[in-house]
Amino acid sequence: MKVHAVVLSTAGNQNYIFGSNKRRENVGASQLITRVEGEWLDRALAAVGVSGPDARRRRVEEHGVEVVTANAGGVTMLVRDQETGRRVVGVITEAALREAPGLDVCGAVGEAIEWGDAQELAHGIADARELLAVARAKRRGPRLRFPGVPIAARCGSSGLPARRVVEFGGDRRPEARSAPSLAKLDAFGPALLRLAVEMGLCDEDDEEGKAAARQKLLEVVDHLNDKAEWVAVVHADGNGMGRIFQGFASGSGIKRADEYTRRLRGLSEGVDESARQAFRSAFGMLRDSAWSARTPEPPVLPLILGGDDLTVVCDGELALPFARRYLEEFTRLANADEAVCRALEHIEDLNGLGACAGVAIVKRAYPFHSAVQLAEELTIEAKAVKEELGQDRSALSFHVLFESAFADLERLRKQQTLDDEGTCLTGQPYIVGEAEDAEWARHRHWDDLERRVAALTDTRDGTRVISAGQVHELRSALFRGHRAADARLRMVSTWLGEDAVKGLADDGSLFWHDGRYRRTGLLDALNAAPFLSSKERV
Repeated sequence: MKVHAVVLSTAGNQNYIFGSNKRRENVGASQLITRVEGEWLDRALAAVGVSGPDARRRRVEEHGVEVVTANAGGVTMLVRDQETGRRVVGVITEAALREAPGLDVCGAVGEAIEWGDAQELAHGIADARELLAVARAKRRGPRLRFPGVPIAARCGSSGLPARRVVEFGGDRRPEARSAPSLAKLDAFGPALLRLAVEMGLCDEDDEEGKAAARQKLLEVVDHLNDKAEWVAVVHADGNGMGRIFQGFASGSGIKRADEYTRRLRGLSEGVDESARQAFRSAFGMLRDSAWSARTPEPPVLPLILGGDDLTVVCDGELALPFARRYLEEFTRLANADEAVCRALEHIEDLNGLGACAGVAIVKRAYPFHSAVQLAEELTIEAKAVKEELGQDRSALSFHVLFESAFADLERLRKQQTLDDEGTCLTGQPYIVGEAEDAEWARHRHWDDLERRVAALTDTRDGTRVISAGQVHELRSALFRGHRAADARLRMVSTWLGEDAVKGLADDGSLFWHDGRYRRTGLLDALNAAPFLSSKERV
């Protein structure tokens, strides 16, 4: 028997979701992406004669169709007939064109593979992914589907040619909106119902609970869109998942094709479920805390939550504790999952699965596509932990953006580097969870950051131990070099006593050396303090 691999995936998800600063459109866009592996996949399976509650559990050798993985806007399938695969791709991509204009969905059907050998099947799926990349490169991008000639009014949200005018009611004026903007707005209502279940606010079959949760989330969306002073983007993903899947294909020791697909499905579902449960744990921690904003639930919206990927929009005050808890829980859950552990056993020099996150905290009106890009760059920065401590460790980088200019992380970090003396005024990334007793890890654990924040925000009799003026002088001294900063620390210590500043110092100094730079965590603590200092929230 011969089979064909079918692969579909979305592309440019972050741009599609965050191309607008309108939170309702962000939420609606995330809903449209989930339809690829959800509603549209079910529709495609029904079109080729596979339907019912067990449609996704059927096997290719018995029914001619098998869904191997389906998450995060991507699908991997096996079919016995090439035309069946083309039909599946056609149904899903047509649905995207009609129901989610502007969403980039592409699929490919691979060449025939002899069923039975696991390695041949793995190579066949990899070849189909290469065909997908070629197919995507040959076609026009989705924005070219919306020509601006003849001249048309521009959408007030996306800048694309408008399709019609939307009446919002109340004091808000009507606005011209494009086809992608309209589709996202139409998906907003269903998205809230899905999020209510995904976030653990209600059960799938509890209609009354879903309605109440939907109303709560509506207030959360309005808070993030119109009221929050600081809004954060939290982006996280697993460490080296590409290497894990490649290693699984080449070194798993599996001989039979059916065993390979079963184990691959288990690995994908295990990582996916670990991410979902880690989100619920982190969100539940916020619900149990003393968050007292003007929202019935902590203002957190998971816009991408599938596979090992997470992108969350939340109130800036919640971002850092949420991200830390998520990384801790994802690492714990993934390394406790049986299917994930079995896959990792066969990969050389890999003792577990970690994750990294980037947190960009910006003003509410700051362009969100730039904030997302900054969060992604921060995630890449955090992945330095893989090379230093191993792929099974987790780390977090963050930045609080006080300026309105385009946020380029390289430029921002350069501003924090004193080239004349090899001093870097940031200690990032910070390790979350367990850390080996390695020199690189000293002084840059998340607990070290919280220790410095606690020292900066400590109060006695309702008054800050280290006054605002003294904090300002310490900050200014940092940019004059390590000698000036340590001298200012000694002066503050003379005034207030060593116990008052002990939490700021590392072995008697604000600085440590990591082999390349002399670093300090004080500036990070100063920036993080407004978002970590409230013990009631964390």
